[in-house]
Formats: sequence, C-alpha cells, structure tokens
Amino acid sequence: MLWLCLRLPALPLEALGAHHSTGMLALTRNNIIVMANTSAQQAGIASGMSVASAMSLCSALELRPRDQQREQQCLANIALWAYRFSGDVCLCPPNAVLLELGASLRLFKNMARLYRKFISAFRHRGLSVQLGIAHTPLAAELLSHQNISPTKLVSSAGQIRQEALHNALHALPTELLPLDAKTLNTLQEMGMHQLGSLQTLPRAALERRFGKAIAIMLAKLHGELPDIRPQFTPPETFNAQRHFDGGLHSKQQLRFPISALLSELEHYLRLRQCLNRDMQWEFHYLDGSREAWSLALSQRHFDRRSLIELVVLRLESLSLQGPVETLSLRCEQFIGNEQHSDQLFDTANSSKQQEKTSQVLDKLRLRLGAQRCHLFSLQDAHLPELNWVLRDAHTSTPTRSPRHGQPATGKQASLPISGKLLRPNWLCHPPENISETSQGLFWQGELQLLQGPERFDGQWWQQRQTRDYYIARHQHGALCWVFKDCLNRRWYLHGFFG
Repeated sequence: MLWLCLRLPALPLEALGAHHSTGMLALTRNNIIVMANTSAQQAGIASGMSVASAMSLCSALELRPRDQQREQQCLANIALWAYRFSGDVCLCPPNAVLLELGASLRLFKNMARLYRKFISAFRHRGLSVQLGIAHTPLAAELLSHQNISPTKLVSSAGQIRQEALHNALHALPTELLPLDAKTLNTLQEMGMHQLGSLQTLPRAALERRFGKAIAIMLAKLHGELPDIRPQFTPPETFNAQRHFDGGLHSKQQLRFPISALLSELEHYLRLRQCLNRDMQWEFHYLDGSREAWSLALSQRHFDRRSLIELVVLRLESLSLQGPVETLSLRCEQFIGNEQHSDQLFDTANSSKQQEKTSQVLDKLRLRLGAQRCHLFSLQDAHLPELNWVLRDAHTSTPTRSPRHGQPATGKQASLPISGKLLRPNWLCHPPENISETSQGLFWQGELQLLQGPERFDGQWWQQRQTRDYYIARHQHGALCWVFKDCLNRRWYLHGFFG
C-alpha cells in the first residue's frame, strides 16, 4: 500500500483567511500566542510567547482568538476534496489528512502527474501544504513534517525507493514521534535526537525501559502491526466557507468565491450521487453581524453556470451592510439523482427540455416571488373541472386538494384519454348557461352540435352529477365543449378548444 499525508502547517491562520494578511497578526489561546503570520514573525513574534510579551515587542500587533471549530471544518473540506482521489481517507487532527494512493496511481498512471494535481489544487485554494508519502500511515504522517517531495521517495510507477525511504525515516527527529512527553524528554536526555539512533536499540530493551507504547509505535511505523484509522465519510449536509482578509465590498467581487463554493458543492453531490434542493447562504460582515438568505431549487441536474446566474439574480435584491469577511454555503435538503434513458430522437418532453423548464421556474420564482408561481397537477376525479389541482412550482406534491363545488379556472391539464376523445384547452368556471329554443342552442350566437354524446356520471357519494357532453361549433367558427345536465335538463358551455 502507498499512503500520502497532506499536512496544513498554517491551518489556524488559513482557516480564518488571515495567512496572507499584510498586517501583523497573531492567534491566541489562553493568553498565549498560538501562531503568527509572516509579518508578525519578522517582528519577532513566535508561538508560545505570552500576549503581554508579544504586545511589548509590537504594539501594532492584531490579536484574534483561535477558532478550532473552523479549523476542523476546513480540514473536513480538504478530506472531502481528497475523497475524489481515494475511497480510503482518514482525518489526522489537528492539521493533516491521510489517503491511500494505490487506486489513484492506477488511474493517473504517473506519480509526478498526481503530485502536480495536489500542489496546483492547494495553490488554487491559497493553502500551504506539506506532503509525506510512505508504505504505512504513521510513516507518511511523520514524513509530512519534513515535506520531502514524493517523487524522491516513490518512482513514477508508484514503487517505493527503499533506500531513500530508509534514510528519510532515520533522519526524523524523535520529538515528532507520537509518544508521551515524559518519554520524549528521556530520549532527548539520552542523546537520541533522531529516529535512526532509536531503531539501533533492541526492541525488547526499549519496551522494558519505556513500556509497550514505543514498541507498538515502531511496529506500526514499519508495517509490522496494522495501523487502523477511522475512515472519513462525506457528511450528510454540505457546509463550506470562503474567508476574505479585509472583506469584500461589492457584489461583483462575490462572484468568484460563489463560483468556487458551487464547484465544491458539485463535487460533493457527485460523491453522494444526489441533488440539492436548497442553498442557504450567509454573509459574515467585518463588524460581526450576519445576514442569511436562501434559494429553493427545482433543477433535475447540477448546472453550475445556471446556478451562478440564479445566485447573482438573488443578490440583486440584497444590499450589502458592509464589507463581507466570510461567505458560507450550507445545503441540507437532498434527493437522489434521477435515472433516465434518453430517446434516440429528441422530443419536447426530453430531459433537456425539462431541465430548461426547471431553470425558468427558478428564475420566475426569484423575480415574482414563491407565492406567485404555480403549476397544474393531475388527480383522479370524475368531473373535468376537478381532475387537476394547483400546486407550488417547486414541490412534487399538490399544495391543496380542491373541494367539491370549488373548481379552479384556467387551462386544463387533461388526464390521459383512451381512444381519440378530445378535450378542450380552456374550461369555463362556472359553466355558462346556454339558451335552448325551438330553433336550436344559443350562446352569444348559434351552436351546432357536431359530435356526442359522451356520458359523465359520478359524484354519487356526494351530489350526483350526470352529464352528456358534445362538441359544438359556434357560428363564428370556434369549437366548443357543451353538456346537457341530465338531472335538470339544462344546457351549459364548459370550454373551448384551441
């Protein structure tokens, strides 16, 4: 097996977006300096220094509390990104990720090519990374502190260079070993500053002197004992952030980070084979205030370009309250990917057409408001005016069922009809009265029956309705749908054909 460790030495600063800050900045915890950026280090600020000492050296030093929760969220996002290269990914808190590269090398066929992909990806994210590669997880984890190029330890075909790996492990400082502080201090006092000097001693003697922990550590280091790590699995919800030192002041500046967050979301959805139904955005302003806004989606496939247009469209109705320090995206509602088979010849009901329809609905909802966008949905009913229902444009189930006596008006989405029976495109609500005389039927002109009757008989469990429907031609040429109520013997106009 071949393990790669990705270590982020500046994660506390990078998680806050402050690593490349031009001003002097340091992170604190319990009045102790945890980490300082480059400008602060040049002024003499170092980790472990008290806040009072640091401020005496540099009165212009900016202090921020360390945010370990944000660090772990950033580390989880790195693990999620690494999941595209390997199904065996492990978190190594506080600042490292492990992944097994055997399958990746078979896919990319070249170690140097894979190495370039890792480096370019971290540069694109603005993150500093140190790599360690070895035959065991622990060896890779320890070698990542030395940041030795993987191409020096592994051939292009993925074969470990045994001599180079042996020399690299021997040169490791013993202070990096995962042992308790007392054991590490004793090793330093004995003059064992490198792992090579420790490995020359008999294992039995080391175990008697320091206990079983050191023997188990050495056995895991060389692969003599299994080093089982808890595997990382993609979370049930998506959560990603972008931080901006000094803040972003315009909506146009937000377009690039929005695109980057949607790219991460696309990768997450591909891993889980699902689609998101919502996007919950949040602005974190420099003054500490927050502004949350959301988008509901009806897309059938993930299209980053169309989603960027939707988000920008939504931003038009917002006013920034100040410089945006952090932009976060969270998705909690998901559905499985639809499995479909495309037809040989494209039709109006193709998946592409349905996707375009969903995109138009999303835009209309943003423009007009969610409460003003509806669709017609079919339901089982015996009477024409009751066989459809109005539903929200972004839900798959009807929002309400019409009660008897409350038919809706508008275009009728007819149920599938057997044979060649015709149905009108427009229904009248309520049906219009037709005058019957000895000369025929009249409704704003003479009506001539062309086809019928077709009997509708239903609603016997409430109030029975028995109708005979006919297709008629108006004297102006329009085709009409008329019926005779068999109970009260009166005629009505119920709709028009297109």
